[in-house]
Parts: sequence; C-alpha cells; structure tokens
Amino acid sequence: MKILLPVDGSSHALNAVRYVAERLWPRLDDTELVLLHVHYRVPPRAASAVGRTVVEGYYRSEAEAALKNAQKLLDQRGIAYTALRQPGYPGKVIPQYAESMKADLVVMGSHGLGAAKGLLLGSVTQAVIADCKTPLLVIRDGQLPPEKGEVLVAVDGSAYTRRAVAYLLRHRAQFAPRGRITLMHVSPSPGRLLTAVDRILEKERRADSERAMQPAKRLLDKVGVKYKALNVTGDPGERIASHARGNHAGLIVMGSHGRGSMTSLLLGSVTQKTLAAARAPVLIVR
Repeated sequence: MKILLPVDGSSHALNAVRYVAERLWPRLDDTELVLLHVHYRVPPRAASAVGRTVVEGYYRSEAEAALKNAQKLLDQRGIAYTALRQPGYPGKVIPQYAESMKADLVVMGSHGLGAAKGLLLGSVTQAVIADCKTPLLVIRDGQLPPEKGEVLVAVDGSAYTRRAVAYLLRHRAQFAPRGRITLMHVSPSPGRLLTAVDRILEKERRADSERAMQPAKRLLDKVGVKYKALNVTGDPGERIASHARGNHAGLIVMGSHGRGSMTSLLLGSVTQKTLAAARAPVLIVR
C-alpha cells in the first residue's frame, strides 16, 4: 500500500501522521510512506532579485521546519518513509503527486471548514477533494477517534458508493478490523402523512431508500461481512455527522464525484458539510 502524507508543520498535519502511525501502520504490510511538503513559489521578480541560492535555501529551511515533527514521530516508532518537497499550490500539487506515485491513499489533516490558519485549510481540502482521484482520508484536529468505533458508510446507490464500499472491503483489515459497519441512507424529510398522497410519497421514499442500499448490501453479503442498515431523513451532511458523533464512530466512508457533480446524493456540498461537522476521520472515494 502506498500512502501519501502532505505535511505543513501544523498540528492538523501532525495528527494525520499520528493516525497513520498508530492506527494504520500496525495493520499494514509492504507499505510505502511518502511525506510531502508543498511550498508556495517565491514570485519570479523577488526570486530574481535575491538569487537562486537564497531562494533554494529558503525552500529548504521551510521544508525542514514543516517536516521536522512528522519525521520525529515516525522515527520514534521506527517507521520508514521518504520525505519530499515540491513547489506549487497544495490543492493542485497533492492530487497530481498522488496520481504520479500511484498512491493507494492520501491522508491529510484539516481543521475543517473556516479554519483561520495553517496550510491545510478548508479551501485546500476542498480543492484536493475536487481534483484527487486517489482515495482521501481527512483527519480532523484533536484526539484520535476510538479504535473500536463503528465504520459509518453513507450510501446513495451510485457508482461512487459502490467504489467506496469496494475500497473499504479491500482494506478492511486497516479500516474496519472490528467489522462494525453501518450503512446509512439519508432521504428528504417526509411530509406530515395526513393525506393519501403523503402516504404514497412515504412509501416511494422507503422504496428508494431500499434501492439505494442494495448495491452496498450485495457487496457486503458477498464476502460475508455483517452490517447494520439505517434509513433516515433530513439533511445528508448534518445527519451523517450527527450520527457519527452520537455513536462515537471511528470512521465515516463516503463516495463523491467531487465538485460540480449534478447527480448522486453525495455531492461535494454534502462531503463538505460532513467534513465541517464530523469529528471522526472521513474517507472519501471518487
């Protein structure tokens, strides 16, 4: 398994490194881990004025500072890694580098939407979500989630959901070692159920929910993995995050088309809402 870890020296990035070291690494075999620091380019006019040597020295010192704590944490645990730096805009470079190295997973830290400081802001996270074709695991700042927490899989019946479930099953030993998987489908809130039309619409809503569940259920049933299925109503992003908080979920798994999708329940906006409100790590599979 090849894992790309973007780092910037922030507590958010360090928490992502800690998650890999403490939660994923003990269950991984034959793994390649790459620490990547992406630094903004010095404007050409300024670079020309101070000279290449000074600019390169600046880049090097910035990278060393950004990588220092992550390298120390991994060194203390005896985890092998490669440390790299690359210029450019993080939201573009991270997805591109993940694809070029054929990474199986990108793990990045984020304070969530509206963060006021740190490289991995909501805007960068959103840019990576939009462009990254590699599965992306976003780790929120703060205490790591419980190891035995449930794995909450948001489903909508789309091809994105099927790919997310298939990815989870391929790496079940890392992401769901306890096998506690919950499938959740969120549909619009029903009417007041006072008229015959309301009752018909509610019946159709339940049928739609069951149809949305079927692809994920078939994949889990095929490999004999037990799960719990929940059909709920409301705002998808809010309900997913709320359930995860209330049940101390260890991981949320979502399929997403990325920015601009006009089909599928799990659009970029839902992903962003979930990331903003959830405390658990969120695994996003394109």
